Formats: sequence, structure tokens, C-alpha cells
Amino acid sequence: MWKTTFVGLDVSRKTIMATAVDELGHRIDQRKLTARDPELVEFLAGLPGEKKVVLEACNVWEHVYDAAASTGAQVKLANPLKTRIITEASLKTDRVDSEALAMLARLDAVAEAYAPTPEQRALRHLVRERTFYWKKWMDVVNHTYSILLQRGVEYDSGILTKCTMRDELRTHGIPEVDRGLDALAKLEEIAKPLEKEIHAAFIRSKEAQLLASIPGIGEVTAVTLVAFLCPIERFHSLEAVVKYSGLCPSVRQSGENSYNGPLVWDAQAVLKFVLIEAQWRTRQNEKRGDVARVGKRVARRGAANDGAVAAARTLVRICAAVLRRGTPYQPHAPGSLSRQVLPA
Repeated sequence: MWKTTFVGLDVSRKTIMATAVDELGHRIDQRKLTARDPELVEFLAGLPGEKKVVLEACNVWEHVYDAAASTGAQVKLANPLKTRIITEASLKTDRVDSEALAMLARLDAVAEAYAPTPEQRALRHLVRERTFYWKKWMDVVNHTYSILLQRGVEYDSGILTKCTMRDELRTHGIPEVDRGLDALAKLEEIAKPLEKEIHAAFIRSKEAQLLASIPGIGEVTAVTLVAFLCPIERFHSLEAVVKYSGLCPSVRQSGENSYNGPLVWDAQAVLKFVLIEAQWRTRQNEKRGDVARVGKRVARRGAANDGAVAAARTLVRICAAVLRRGTPYQPHAPGSLSRQVLPA
């Protein structure tokens, strides 16, 4: 009689290849399922003993993870970039991949990725959607400004961000500008309920309110940081937080030669975008603080973009220290920033 059954799930948009093996590594069952949750639940319910399930993180992992967990199975999320037996395999098919995951589960050798709770996932979806519309809004603003410049129209600085002054531009009778103003109004209308939800999440979160004590960190940025960085205890060092945020350069080294390339790509794009935007506001609000000082120093040696990234890197270190300590920002005592390990 089996005590434990190990299941590997190779998940795609339309199908799930499932492989189940016993404690000796013998295959019990292997079949291709549709992406419907009830079919996966039925498959797992028919397997003997305690179930341990492994699937790789992908765009559609969430509903599969929840469906497997609903059966009482122990579910792990594998990091696809660290699952070497799959990424470096010469023969790569759905069947091979699912069986490899099952074997890794049997050997307890899964390179595990953090699986956010349903509440964290909902918060991440919220801030991602808000960021999506914010980027669209900025695209329309920049496009409209470019039209005004091309037509030689004089305008006050920041006029498109001021709703009460925006309609003055309609007097010029430029169709492209009118369409841009209509698009801005529509995007702002769509974003209103998202802003209300983010405000409610900010009120509920003590961590977000702690982060808001940092100059330049508003409600949206604070909630975004909480959604992606909490629980902060899962990061073993400040540099791990920086890498997760996508703010450290890639490194290629061989012998005495070392090359620092572009920023790492396997990171949270939304988190990186929000931090780079926030560092500008932090530098404006605290002109003699650590973030502004680092940004200016690096910008003098290189370019403004390099300074922005360096400032964002310092900002996320400060945010991590605030979350770990559980105390508001202390501008004159940032002692943890020079340490490699997060403060206790």
C-alpha cells in the first residue's frame, strides 16, 4: 500500500500533463488533462495515499495550484529557471517534464519558488492593473505633449495633469489633442475604483503605513511594495531583495575578466517600475537623504538613468529595513543599509 504519491504537473494554457509515481519511482499513472480544475481534482482524488504535487511557476499556475491544494495535497511551486533537470534536458516534452517534476518531488529536491497566498495574489493583481492603466495614461500624456510641440502650441508646464486647465487645449481645434484629452478622461475614470481599492488596502495594512513614513512613498507605492515584498522574512539579505526587484546588474565572469551587463530580467517588472518612479519623488522630498545622495553621485559618474537605478536600489534597501524592523523610517539612523544581512 502506498504511503505517498508524488505528482508532477506540466501546465500549459490548454492542457496539463500529469505524471504520478510511487515512493520507489515507479510510474502509477500518466495522462493529459484539460485545463479545467474539476478534471485535475478528479485525477488527484483517484491516486492512492498522501499526495505531494509539484508544478512550475508560469502565467497560469494559480488556478492549478488552488485546485490541487483543495484536494488536501501538499503543493509546491517550482522555480522554472532553477529546475536544471528540465531546463538543461536534451529531450524536452510535456511527458518528460512532468515525470521529471514528479521525481524531484520524490527526492525532495525541488527548487521551490514562493507561492503567494490568495490575498497576496489579489493584491498583486490589483496593483498590476493599476500600473497597467497608469502606463497607458503616461503614454497618452507624452503623445499629446508631442502633438502640441509639433504644432507650435504654447502651454503651461504640467497642464495635462491638471483637469481644470486641460480643457483650454480644446480651443486650438486640434483633433489629435482632443482625442488625447478624451482618452485621458476615460483612463482616469477606469482607474478611480482601482484607486479606492488600493486606498482600502492601505488602511488595512500596517506594513504599508510604515512604508508611507518614507518621504516620497505614497499609498500606491506602499501597497505595491507590501504585495511583492511581504513577508520580508523570506529574503535572507538586502541583496536578495534588490535582485528580486530587478535592480541589480547581470554579471558575467571568467578568470580575470568580469563584465557587468544590463539589469537582471528574471524579476518583478511592476516592482521595478514602481521603485524607479518612487525614487524621483523621494529625491525631491528628501534632498539630503541617502536616496538623493546615491542618485546624484552615480549620475555624475555616468548617466541620469544609472543614477535613477542606483537610487531605486537604495530605496528598496530602506524599505526592506523598515519592514523588517517594524518601525517607521528613521532618516538619521539607516545603519542597516551597509549590512549584507537584514536586521533582526
